[in-house]
Amino acid sequence: MTSIVAAPLRQALKISKLVQHGELSYVIKEPDKQAYYHFSDAQYDAITLFDGARDLQAVVDIFNQTSQVYEFDLQGISELYETCREYQLLRRSKREQNAALLEKISEERKKKLLQGQGSILFLRFQLVDPNDFFDKIIDKIRFFWHPTAVKIQLLFLLCATLLVLFQGERFLLDFNRVYLQSQQGAWGYLSIWLIALCAIAIHECGHGLTCKHFGGDVHEMGFLLLAFQPCLYCNVNDAWLFENKWQKIYVALAGVWVELLLAGLSAFVWLLVDVANPIGFIAFVLLTIGTATSLLVNLNPLLKFDGYYILTDMLEIPNLRQNAIAWFSWTLKTRVLRLDDEAPFSPLPRERWVYLIYGALVTVYMIAILSFLAIIGYGFVSEQFGFFANLAFIYLVFYLIKKITNSWGETLINWTKKVFWRTRQRQLTTGVAGILLLLALVFWQPQIRIHSTGQVAAGSHIIYAPQAGFIAYVGFDAGRKLINAPGQAFLQLTSPQLMMAKTELENAQQLLKMQQQEAVVDLETAKSRRLLIEKSLLDEKIHLLVEQGESLSVIAPAGDWMVEGLPPQSLLGRYFSSGDEIVTLISKKQRFVDVIVDQRDVHFIKPGDHGRIRFTGVAAHVYSASVTRISPVAKLAGIEQSLLVRMEINVVEQAPTAPLGLSAEIIIFGQPTALWRHIHHKIRKILRADLWL
Repeated sequence: MTSIVAAPLRQALKISKLVQHGELSYVIKEPDKQAYYHFSDAQYDAITLFDGARDLQAVVDIFNQTSQVYEFDLQGISELYETCREYQLLRRSKREQNAALLEKISEERKKKLLQGQGSILFLRFQLVDPNDFFDKIIDKIRFFWHPTAVKIQLLFLLCATLLVLFQGERFLLDFNRVYLQSQQGAWGYLSIWLIALCAIAIHECGHGLTCKHFGGDVHEMGFLLLAFQPCLYCNVNDAWLFENKWQKIYVALAGVWVELLLAGLSAFVWLLVDVANPIGFIAFVLLTIGTATSLLVNLNPLLKFDGYYILTDMLEIPNLRQNAIAWFSWTLKTRVLRLDDEAPFSPLPRERWVYLIYGALVTVYMIAILSFLAIIGYGFVSEQFGFFANLAFIYLVFYLIKKITNSWGETLINWTKKVFWRTRQRQLTTGVAGILLLLALVFWQPQIRIHSTGQVAAGSHIIYAPQAGFIAYVGFDAGRKLINAPGQAFLQLTSPQLMMAKTELENAQQLLKMQQQEAVVDLETAKSRRLLIEKSLLDEKIHLLVEQGESLSVIAPAGDWMVEGLPPQSLLGRYFSSGDEIVTLISKKQRFVDVIVDQRDVHFIKPGDHGRIRFTGVAAHVYSASVTRISPVAKLAGIEQSLLVRMEINVVEQAPTAPLGLSAEIIIFGQPTALWRHIHHKIRKILRADLWL
């Protein structure tokens, strides 16, 4: 090892100083792979002693003689030398140059073929190398970064913000028109998505041009799949070479800044052009999406976007997310689970707190976001497909969790063994608990509980007009209470048509009677019989009219009712045709709730089962109810099938009557069932085992 002569650093490398918390280090860029490597001050000083003439032992001797702070041994220098060779930082022989050239050609070929790079949740594809194009235009637009120009841009954004705020009502109306009404078709959503991609492309150009403005190179732009969502990206890793941390922050902030400027410009266009016009539509989409993605996504430090890189540069802590998650994971294992595990690294006291806080926030945030997406995705798959699709989705989620959590599955297994199986006593306790649990699963039969929601309804009786006529009497007061008892008159109608028809028939009856008497006197037997028959027919018609007249008096039905409809003063004198609805009688006491129950739950309930109902907006009072009817299929949407269960609320004197239309939370107590069947039923519902397509 001592005879190895270390070649000097390659001339093509870019080297930059980095000062963080008063400590000097160096960042070296390897141009072929566009890779960046970080070395401490002592490591870099040792690397500069590689000159192609000294062997490693001579490098150790010279470094230890000149350095008053650090000291290397032969093994340390050897490891540093091997690291530099692995990173291809040292001058290469002809053979190594040819091998590197072939490797570079292979890498470029892969990029041309859109070879994906990265993990399954962060897969990127390079499309173009914009460096030459940026070199051509950067000198023509440098004025955009002048402090005066930045102040003007800030004033412009302030004016645009005030404009949108003063047009708040119009903004809400247009938001409804663009996103909720007119864009329900596939083409509408596609157009919004394409406009958003254009805004993201301008966003990424802002990063690249700002990096170029401060002296960096930008050799890679393309698109990536971020959690399977297509996005665009611009590689500005050259910002790591900037010695001024504020220049790095400006590069990270530039994308958001440019997108906000685009949104501000779109705000003024939107003010002049209606969203029904394609130009106004594009401007409004750029305004809303540009502002939302910039403020809610890109500046969110918990996601690995612009806000994250700004935070890392502000704190001067590289690899913040990776180190914070590793440190927080180690803290959970050692402090909470009490497992023995070696610390992943040795951070400074300040960094420990930063890693712990940031790691906890990222963990909670990602669990919440991924859980929400998993629930939404599973609900969609379950509604549109069925059992096998659900199994595939669950496997996909399990695979992603395994990829994200790395060794945490094994950690939980080890923790379980430690807690439940480490000693003989714990093994015995675990075994007894398992037997008791098995007995409970088989022999314990609690009532199955079915949860649902519904609205309060009441028994009703609709009063229809028996005959065409005018309301002459109303049997309820202004408080909608019935005046008369059941069986007495509730409404009285008068029908001029019936009265006129009856009068005409009675006059015709008198005339026939007189003619029939004359025929008897004149001994006209045949005529007398004919007139007698006609008189009988008139009598029947008059009797029918009398019955119809009697039906004009509507009798109050049995029960305790309230009136729903027009007030009494508005009903008096109003004309109704035969069969028209006059008023509706609502029961004062009888209340019920129609509950939509899944077809997989309805097998566990039957008429007579009881339940509990709690209403929203009513004082903390729980009502009891009973199942009175289970109707056939009431709703069929896609593959989801439900049934309608009516639950009648049991009347209790002390309890207030629930108002109509009130939302309710319902629990139905079904049949007593073994506990294992409860669990089996839940699993079947989750997996949609009733649907095999």
